[in-house]
Order: sequence, then C-alpha cells, then structure tokens
Amino acid sequence: MRLYAKNSSVVYLALLHAFGWESVTLPAVAPTFFAAVAKMRGVDIELVDVGLDYSSDAMVTHNFFESFKPKSQIVFQNWGEPVGEARVWVMKYKDCVMVECDEQIGQKLELFLNGGVKKGRLWNYDLVDVGIKNLRPPCKVPQELIEKSNEIVAYLNERFAGNPYFDMLPLGTKTIKSEYPILLKPSLYCPKEDIYQELQQKGIDVKVRFKPLYRTTLLAGEYLPTSEELYKAVLVLPLSKSIVEPLMEVLEKYRYRGCSF
Repeated sequence: MRLYAKNSSVVYLALLHAFGWESVTLPAVAPTFFAAVAKMRGVDIELVDVGLDYSSDAMVTHNFFESFKPKSQIVFQNWGEPVGEARVWVMKYKDCVMVECDEQIGQKLELFLNGGVKKGRLWNYDLVDVGIKNLRPPCKVPQELIEKSNEIVAYLNERFAGNPYFDMLPLGTKTIKSEYPILLKPSLYCPKEDIYQELQQKGIDVKVRFKPLYRTTLLAGEYLPTSEELYKAVLVLPLSKSIVEPLMEVLEKYRYRGCSF
C-alpha cells in the first residue's frame, strides 16, 4: 500500500499509533523527532549505539545518507528505491513524503492521517479514532534529480579522494542526496566549532547532526562510544561542487592546531 503525506514527523506519530508500541529502540544519533514524538505518545525509548556507517539494530532507523542497508520495522530514507529490509519505508524529499507498507498497517495509517475520520455515503462521516489530517495528493520526484545528485557525489568523491582532513561515507546511488557528510580526522575535533563558523561565514550552509539523544535533557542516559565519536567527527555539507575550494582552505588553516584528549 502506498500513501502520501506532507510531514514525516506526523507520519512517524501515525506509525507509532498504528503499531501500538509501548517501547521502541532508536539509534542514539537519530533525528530528535524520533524521540520527541515517541515520548509524546508515552512510548518508552531504548537508545542503541551505531556503527560509523550509521548502522544499528534499532526498530526505527534513518538512512538519509544511504551508507548502510538497515533491517528494521520502519526505515526513513531520502526519496528513491527502498534500501534495506523493512515493514514500512518512509521516503522524503522536501514536503513530499511517500509511505510504502503492507495493507494491515496502511489502513491504520491512512485513518490516522485522515484525522481519524471514516467517510460514509455522500457527506456522512464518523470520527472513529484519533488522528491528524496530513494526507496529500500523490507526489513524485523526477528521476533526473537523483541522477544529478549522483553526478555531484561522484565529483566530490573524486576531488576529496586521499585528502588528509576527513573520511567520506559511501552514499550509494539509489536515493536523492541534498547533503554530503564527512567524518573529520580526530586532529580536527577540537577546532570543529571554529571550522563550522568559518564555513558559515563563507556562505557554506554546513550542519552538524546529530547530537546523541542521551546528551539531551529529555533522554539523558548512558554514554555510547561510537555515537559519541560520530558526534565529534561528522560535518554535513551542502551537495554542491562549489564547496571544494573553501572547505579545503578552511581545513588546511586549522590542520596545524592539533587535538588531544
């Protein structure tokens, strides 16, 4: 069954309702809405550590960088072909969210995303369950956008190959990419804030995601070593050929500061 919605957070809320889970396992570096929405429903959360490729054994995973093939109940990913094994795939590009799932979950999901309203004959209807209206008409992302993003990824991979400042994640070719994640070498962990600020000043909309959820007030808990390493290492760059020169210039500037723990 295939459904279309406007917002992935609302879709996640609908899925938690459809599955009726009382507890869920999440990667410690999952997007914050994975935790906030689950807590809002009173769902208990167990955080699990991740691999440096963002892989985990969680029930709900995010595969935005297509760097691993998850096996989960629910997989969130960028728009494209399903990557991995799941009962439900949530594919997102901007305000276009497509959900692929089996009929059993799909009917519950559709009811929630229709505001809990069951339509009858003509104008008749009944409110039979809780829900939030979020359905939208079918949407489609042009295949050429995926091909264009693959072309830029290949260009950046070639330009950055063998550099002394960072490692790259294998992004794959099945989904659309709008960002390019890198893992800084440990010697650049300490000046990471300065690197971030200087890149922003140069007009590069760099991001840092994700802060491990156990570092938040809502889910304060056990330190997980690989998630912590990712937090120190990852920078997410916009997917653009224009980032090459300014990025290398900034990293070269801070390369000599060093870092020790």
